Amino acid sequence: MWTLWAAVVVVSGHVPQYDCEHGCCHAKHHHETSQVSYQKNSGGVELDIDDLVIDGEGEIIDFDFVFKKEYPMSTYSLFVGCGGCASRLPDHYDPVLTLPLAMPENYQDPKLESFTQTAYYPIFPEGDARKFNTTVLQNCSSRHFSLRLVKYDNATEDIVWGAVLGCPEFRCERFTALELMSFPIYVIRNHGPTWNNASWTLGFYAVLMAAILWFVLWWWWGGWLAFYVPRGPSFPRQIATMQDGSAAHWATLKCIVWEPSGRCVLYCFATWAILVDLFESLHHYCFYAGPEAARDGMGQRIFAFLVAMKLFFFFGATLPWFWIREVPESKWRNFRFHCRCDDRFDGLGVSSPFWAHAGWWIFDVGIGFLAFMGYGSGFYVYPLAITLAGLLRAWHWCVVPAKPPPPCDTFVAIDEATDTGCAMVVGELPPLLNIK
Repeated sequence: MWTLWAAVVVVSGHVPQYDCEHGCCHAKHHHETSQVSYQKNSGGVELDIDDLVIDGEGEIIDFDFVFKKEYPMSTYSLFVGCGGCASRLPDHYDPVLTLPLAMPENYQDPKLESFTQTAYYPIFPEGDARKFNTTVLQNCSSRHFSLRLVKYDNATEDIVWGAVLGCPEFRCERFTALELMSFPIYVIRNHGPTWNNASWTLGFYAVLMAAILWFVLWWWWGGWLAFYVPRGPSFPRQIATMQDGSAAHWATLKCIVWEPSGRCVLYCFATWAILVDLFESLHHYCFYAGPEAARDGMGQRIFAFLVAMKLFFFFGATLPWFWIREVPESKWRNFRFHCRCDDRFDGLGVSSPFWAHAGWWIFDVGIGFLAFMGYGSGFYVYPLAITLAGLLRAWHWCVVPAKPPPPCDTFVAIDEATDTGCAMVVGELPPLLNIK
């Protein structure tokens, strides 16, 4: 797993910059750190020559120019070397002090940037064409070295491109903790006007997933009952089977009191957020990046790993939510583990108190931390919600005293008017609890 995670960083890990002043970004990191400046039309990225070694043998700067599509090469020129990159006429424009680069006949095969689901076209082949020796700067009259694009008047559309600094090896991938946690912002920007120009997808899938999730809860868990947990002497599913078959509505079970749960609400938000992220990512992959970069085998494999990672996060929210509604507190607090798999309600069974035990709070917090560092997983909502759910779980276990099961005289009353069971009466329930 960690090998694949490292591969994700190697393939997709450029530290990005956006919306730089006068179309010219000043590199945020040392030039060996892999980084990209996203640009539209004339502009680029620059370094201070004082920060470079230009004497003796100098040093090698790795660079690249990548494009959203195959724009006609006659509509722009590329420059690498002496001079700044400010490109906003008339007041903020650095003069071009070097000759344009010789252009190849064709763009290179498109690549898939997996974590943002964008496709890009490198213009130069790998190797010496992407390297610059700084000894050339010994007679430079400017304080800056730059990668620069100058757009010509014959261009009929905006040129969307990126100026890349840093070597392609793993040693050049250096992210600060803040940059890792900023990936949701990078993803949203690259899905929007920076690259894919489809900002609408985030709002669309946020609404769609909310509607689908509510329908599933209404159909499967009785609507609002999905945010309640049972308190009683036994498992709701077991009691339902004993009383009126497996189709009995859990909201009217005898000997079970349903209490609202903040953890259920948090798991719901986490589930919704990771579904939005997963389907929005798949949309951009299927309709924008994937078809163009179909031959980028490594990028495709990395994206498949990212999908698997988000599915892991999905089950990291839905399974605890399932177990908190399946197992009353009285069961998991007094549980003693027995190694058996043939009983649904014991050992490693699906509804065993083993899985619902509050000691798993460390798992909630752990996957919350991984999601914060997981390339934008859940757009901040998922990691925040799942971490809070874990902390609430630990607090409930360590601070809140256990509640005894409610008193019950019978599972089945002779008639509803004299029922001595512990079910909530229908008049007290929120709406949408009439599903069998």
